[in-house]
Amino acid sequence: MKSKDTDRKARLYYVEHLLFQKRYGWTIDEIADKCDVNARTTRRDLEALERSGVPLYQNSDKWCVKQDYYLPPVHFTRPEAMSIFLASRLMLSYAHRSDPYIKSAFYKLNCVVPSPLKEQILNTIEWMQKLPRNDMLVRHIAILAEAWTKQQTVKINYHTFGEDKPKTREIDTYFIQPAAIGHAIYVIAYCHLVGEIRLFKIERIKSIEITKKTYRIPDSFNANEYLSASWGVVAGGDAETVKLRFSPAVAQILGESVWHPSQTVETLEDGSLLMTLEVVPSMELMGWILSWGEKVEVLEPKELREDVIDAVKGLAKLYK
Repeated sequence: MKSKDTDRKARLYYVEHLLFQKRYGWTIDEIADKCDVNARTTRRDLEALERSGVPLYQNSDKWCVKQDYYLPPVHFTRPEAMSIFLASRLMLSYAHRSDPYIKSAFYKLNCVVPSPLKEQILNTIEWMQKLPRNDMLVRHIAILAEAWTKQQTVKINYHTFGEDKPKTREIDTYFIQPAAIGHAIYVIAYCHLVGEIRLFKIERIKSIEITKKTYRIPDSFNANEYLSASWGVVAGGDAETVKLRFSPAVAQILGESVWHPSQTVETLEDGSLLMTLEVVPSMELMGWILSWGEKVEVLEPKELREDVIDAVKGLAKLYK
């Protein structure tokens, strides 16, 4: 009963925010569809909101809330509101899945941005809701977030890439980092099994539970420093000087963006671009280099250049 009561309170809060998103309101069936309940339950929810003092009214067959009822706790400038809109678009392109927590967060933020950004963020949320769900991943992220904030050790059944079967580990979460490359989320954690800080891909966690053990994140740990030499999220190893020469055909594109904090660029006499990086060579970096095809040449280090040569030979053999 406690669980059902909690679910209903969360749903009522969601419905209240949902009504504020659309000035001209929603029908009973539309609200029911978004909440995954039937129309009868939705009608009872709306009656409960009215009894609690939320000023609802009906516009034909649509239910609405008076827009001036809310006093937003914060105000955003237009550039700040645009940042929220861009964040919602980035989350859509990153996740490619329906996530109730992402949806809820942007519904709340959307209450305090002006039109037409309000409508565009709503459209983004609506589109995200149509994408496939991964309930196990969402549940694991929620559990890890709780354990991280409470600093409690979690026990996971983790399937390491390349191993035959999952292995049970206890880990202390130090940081959670999304990765644009691979569209994945990683946990930087102290692994009790190996006695070191390791990186765990949440998508590879088969089961998870919070233990009663607690921990303290060391003062010496800084996630930004830990990831500073990585191209994506794969950390470990020493940073090396990587020099890449891009052809004039893509020089402008490369020079327009910051691909890594350490990068420096130089335009050469023939119009090509020399990019210098201080990073740990990794498969993520290799994948990015190969994505530019014949328009980039690895100059340094020698080992990375040879790895790219081997990869190109393998591709040539595959596609000959």
